[in-house]
Amino acid sequence: MATFKEELMEILKKQLEALKELYSIEMEKTDIIMNDEIEELKSLTVKEERLINEVATLELEREHLLDSWGIGKETSLATIISNIPEEKEDLKKLGEELFNVLKTIEEKNKTNNTLIKDSLDWIEFNLNLMTNATTPPTYGNENKKSSSKNSLFDRKV
Repeated sequence: MATFKEELMEILKKQLEALKELYSIEMEKTDIIMNDEIEELKSLTVKEERLINEVATLELEREHLLDSWGIGKETSLATIISNIPEEKEDLKKLGEELFNVLKTIEEKNKTNNTLIKDSLDWIEFNLNLMTNATTPPTYGNENKKSSSKNSLFDRKV
């Protein structure tokens, strides 16, 4: 029968692998966003969702393990490590690696969100330029109503 530490290490290693894969997707996503490859982004998002679900499943497995050993689900890894009587250096190293990967994913995700927002702002700006939605008429007959329609083509001939 596996010890608590061995079971925990196994789950954390699986989480780490999934998170590393998620990070590589985030890196790929940056290039795809910058190159406006929408179809590629869609397929990458599907892979990302699968990995996120996998990480969530592993987290539930970890919580179940903690519960089965009478440890609270909210107990931090640092607290668990400090209470393990066995050799804990490898578990500590794994925890640090998990933390670092999570931090880099978070940073990359922020970058990608900023790139997407900038891209959407740029699209909106160009649409406004094309439809003249941002420039009201300056001169004209005050009694005559001007029609300001947001369309790409002028239908008048």
